Amino acid sequence: MEIVKAMNAALNNGDVDGVLTSFAPDAEIRDLANGPDQPQVVRGIDQMRQVWALWLDAFDELHTDLEEVIDAGDAIVCKGRWIGRGTTSGMSIDVRVFDTYEFRDGKVVRATLGYRSKEEAFKALGLSE
Repeated sequence: MEIVKAMNAALNNGDVDGVLTSFAPDAEIRDLANGPDQPQVVRGIDQMRQVWALWLDAFDELHTDLEEVIDAGDAIVCKGRWIGRGTTSGMSIDVRVFDTYEFRDGKVVRATLGYRSKEEAFKALGLSE
């Protein structure tokens, strides 16, 4: 749980490298609510760095508030509120989603962002609440 909280703090400070230190080199991020110009699945640290840089450039004040962090064994389920405003468009986002982070040897090996409910996130991990 502390790793996820530290990653969130680093992201909120715009520290992409700080976020990525918690990921395994071959980790995967799956974004279920990805933008039309973004890949749904990103693999490896280099691709993750590129995508996070695009997001941070596209939004002013982009940050996530963790509203709930749940220990699910080898995974963490988070209820998060993503807030930001488009740098060019000025369009605001304010969404609440559930994200999962799966761990192996103390590193994130798979993150899935954008589940609509806690139940959906737990089911995707093969768990019940």
